[in-house]
Amino acid sequence: MTSGSIQKVAPPALPQSREMFERVYQDQLNNVHRLFYNRLTQSYNGLIDPDRGGRALYFPYAAIQRTTDKTFTADTATEITFDQNDFLSGCENDGTNGILVNQAGIYNYQYSVQWKNTDSQEYDAWIWLRVNNTDVEGTGSQFTIPSKHGTEDGHLIAAANFYVQLAVGDYVKMFAAVSNAVVSMEAYAAQTTPFAMPSIPSIVATLTFVSAV
Repeated sequence: MTSGSIQKVAPPALPQSREMFERVYQDQLNNVHRLFYNRLTQSYNGLIDPDRGGRALYFPYAAIQRTTDKTFTADTATEITFDQNDFLSGCENDGTNGILVNQAGIYNYQYSVQWKNTDSQEYDAWIWLRVNNTDVEGTGSQFTIPSKHGTEDGHLIAAANFYVQLAVGDYVKMFAAVSNAVVSMEAYAAQTTPFAMPSIPSIVATLTFVSAV
């Protein structure tokens, strides 16, 4: 058990009663009650600690990313998949079908996408969410991807977040489309020159439990 963690509380196993009063039995009973209420008090006080009351609470969450490029066919709704799980708790991602949740509730879905345009003309791109096979109303976003300038491709970071209501076993998925196939989601490997920099994923998504419904 780590410092500051909340202990699980279970009903105490009370000693069997006696037909007549016995001091030993009463002491045993009092001791069981004392241990139970001490643990209950400790757990409750840990929750209402004004400094770090939530430090021992565990909520479902997912932080995933795609480490490879994602290309598109123009004007075609396309599901986005993620090949790397950074952090998962109470959620699953097998790289094929979005994030599966094992706890019902309201969740905050956030994403960041690295768009790239290799053409000298601007084009549009869209992103939205689906739960299972149904589009989620109000989660669509439209982005205009800058055109190529000189020898440099046009780039845009697209980010948004939405609250979604999910049931146990629901999948929340990201879908996207582009107006021209020259637009893609681009990943970049870590570099050492002209300066050291970590890799850039093409897409990052996080899902955080907010509240029970």
